[in-house]
This record gives sequence, structure tokens and C-alpha cells, in this order.
Amino acid sequence: PMAAADESAAGGSYDDINVRQLRNALERAMILQPSGDICEVHLGLELLGAAHSVAPVPAESLPSWSDNERRYLEALLARTDGKLYGADGAAALAGLKPTTLRSKLVRHGLR
Repeated sequence: PMAAADESAAGGSYDDINVRQLRNALERAMILQPSGDICEVHLGLELLGAAHSVAPVPAESLPSWSDNERRYLEALLARTDGKLYGADGAAALAGLKPTTLRSKLVRHGLR
């Protein structure tokens, strides 16, 4: 849980974020910080009302969309131990139809 002092500094609490906002914040963090630790600035705490700003990232340092998607898919498979189907499968976790996930995996040579 977030400490009370941190909550007031952030202008709210984690309870103020819905699942969609959290997912968007995590995807944004993965794009801004493709390797290494993810810090609060990468999470965009302005969603909580904080006045944080993120420095622009030079375009040449950004990984390609395909590279990010591949890393995401690899992490997704690792988290679900390769399970694609079912309520606890990778497709459900990613919010994709299993057939869509499978086509993305094939495109990236992961299946």
C-alpha cells in the first residue's frame, strides 16, 4: 500500500485508479522505460493528480513498436507459463481473443 504521505503528495490514492488506467499506465511505463527499473515518473502519476512531468524521449532512443510488442508478448507468456487459453491464460490477461494472440505470436516467431 501507498504510505499516507505519498498519497497526499500524489493527490490521491491507488484506490482512485481503475483497472483501465492502471493498465494504460503500465503500458506507458514499458514504452518509456524498455529496460531497467520503472520509477514513478514512468508510471505517469499525473493520473493520480500529481504534477509530475515526463521529459520527452528522443525518437532515436525509442524501441520500435514491433520490438515493444515482442517484449510484451514474451513477458505475457512468461507470466502465464505459456498458457494461452482460459481465464488465467495470456489471451485473457492481454484482453485479446486467443486467435489474435496466436497470430501475434506467430508473427514474432514465438509459437
